[in-house]
Amino acid sequence: MKMKDALIDVKGVQGMDGESGTIELTTDGEFGFKDGEYVISYDENQMMSDGSKVKTIVTVSGDSVTLERSGAVNSRMTIQNGVRNVCYYSTPHGDLVLGIYGDEMECDLSEKGGRIKMAYNIDSDLKPISRNVVDITVREV
Repeated sequence: MKMKDALIDVKGVQGMDGESGTIELTTDGEFGFKDGEYVISYDENQMMSDGSKVKTIVTVSGDSVTLERSGAVNSRMTIQNGVRNVCYYSTPHGDLVLGIYGDEMECDLSEKGGRIKMAYNIDSDLKPISRNVVDITVREV
């Protein structure tokens, strides 16, 4: 897969118990398309307050989005509308098994870039933890 340089905007909103927090990131990354899959790759390093490194790879295939993070935090989440998937989330403080239930997905990508918006709920042992909305915009550089 030939990856192209891209400018990537990520906006994430996490809500829990009536409270919410927003994180925003604009970073350089890469974007490509092969065999029916879009792949977006970027570093989250500037979001890590302790200077640690995290690489994120987003793969869009059909009706699912997979978010893989590696480095200081390791996880692989698959988000699909109406489906609960299990995610293993590894942090320096310990490992978690989480449920990820996708309830909204919009994908408007082409080989030049575009946008992905997804909303999903996270649970632990079927107890709700948070509702998350992630909006990713990719622009070819």
